[in-house]
Amino acid sequence: MEFSHELVEATIRHGIEAALKRNFFVACGIVDASGRTCGVIRHAKALYVTPDFALGKARLASAYRTSTGPMFARLQKDRPLYGATVASLNAQNQWFLAEGGAAIKLDDVKGEHHGGECVGAIGIAGCFPAAIDQEVADEVVEWFKTQAASAR
Repeated sequence: MEFSHELVEATIRHGIEAALKRNFFVACGIVDASGRTCGVIRHAKALYVTPDFALGKARLASAYRTSTGPMFARLQKDRPLYGATVASLNAQNQWFLAEGGAAIKLDDVKGEHHGGECVGAIGIAGCFPAAIDQEVADEVVEWFKTQAASAR
C-alpha cells in the first residue's frame, strides 16, 4: 500500500492533535513497511529531538510488525538480554526502543484477519510518561485504518 501525501499529512496532524488533547507537544512520524520515512512533523513547542525519537519508534514497530509498548515491557521483564541486543542495534537501524511506536496492520485481501499485513508504522514522541506516547500512537493507527478503509 502506498500512502498518499494527503493521508500522511492528515495522520500526522491527527497524531499531534491527539497529544494536544492530553496536553503534550509531540512529534508524529510515519514510515512504510520497510521503515522508510513517509513524513514527520514536530509541534512547534515540542523538543527538537522528538522527530528523531518518533521516527525511531516507528521504524522499530515496522521492523518487528508490532507495537513498541508491549514489546518494551516484555523485553524488560522476560528477555532483558534480547532487549539489550535490540537496543544495541538502535543506531545501526535508526530505531528507538521505547514506548510510542505502533505497526499499521491491515486485514489481508480476503478479509480474514491473521495479524494483518503490516503496511507501515506510526511513532509518537514527547509525552511523559512514554506510555502516553503509546496510547496516542495506538489511537492514531486505529484512525489511520478507518481512513485507509474509506479510501479503498
